[in-house]
Amino acid sequence: MDLAIIYELRANDVSEEHIELIMSRVKNRLTEENIDKELVKLGYPKIFTVDYDEYDNYDFDDDYSPSHKGNYEEID
Repeated sequence: MDLAIIYELRANDVSEEHIELIMSRVKNRLTEENIDKELVKLGYPKIFTVDYDEYDNYDFDDDYSPSHKGNYEEID
């Protein structure tokens, strides 16, 4: 078993029972995509892969303005 994968699953609050189930299901086809598919089947969010198609809009804040506008006054 890959300890790094198990660590990530534990760090993301996947139950020990589900970790064992996932690892047994993907033991011969151990990829990040397959682990995430099994996680989703069990009701968990994906941990190892990102589906960029889900992000239709950019998450930029168009109204961003810096908190300091460059007023440099002498402080006595």
